[in-house]
Amino acid sequence: MLLSKLLLLPFAVASSVTLYVSSVPASASADTAVIPSPIPLAQIEYDADQSVGTLASYTPPTGSYSSDHLLRIGLTDSQSGAWRGIVTSAASFSDQYHKKFVIHVDDKGEPFHVGFGTSVKGTGDEVEVEIMKKNVAPKPVMNKPIVLNAEGKLEGKEPEKSFLQKYWWALALFLVVQLVAGGGGEK
Repeated sequence: MLLSKLLLLPFAVASSVTLYVSSVPASASADTAVIPSPIPLAQIEYDADQSVGTLASYTPPTGSYSSDHLLRIGLTDSQSGAWRGIVTSAASFSDQYHKKFVIHVDDKGEPFHVGFGTSVKGTGDEVEVEIMKKNVAPKPVMNKPIVLNAEGKLEGKEPEKSFLQKYWWALALFLVVQLVAGGGGEK
């Protein structure tokens, strides 16, 4: 599989993105909490037309993998410099978990968000990379002209009505007559 990726690499329009990690301070005061500068976590090469990316380099965070220690994982927007990513527990990077990075790309193939998930480690790679393209939502059809036939009616045949839909009024009248006629006989 690696050989097939290497052979197809010159034909694919490959892009690359660097994911960063930084520690979230445990301080309760938001005014004094300074997020340290992010360090590179992973270099990912991808083709926006493929659903799987390639991990070029990966350096897991070092230190305590405790569940109360939080890490920010993400990327910086090249135009605005804004941080785009998620916050996860440092315990997600322990050796017992399989890691999965999800790179969300727009129509042009530019990454706009990153996701991260873990699962119990099984067979296979320790780190997986998935590329998700932005889906275009369906749009409603507005101001669609109504086409009438020569008689001024809508095209298409109206559905056939059932017996009850056609004659419900006759059945209701029959029941009323039966109730009135049947109730007057006993005194």
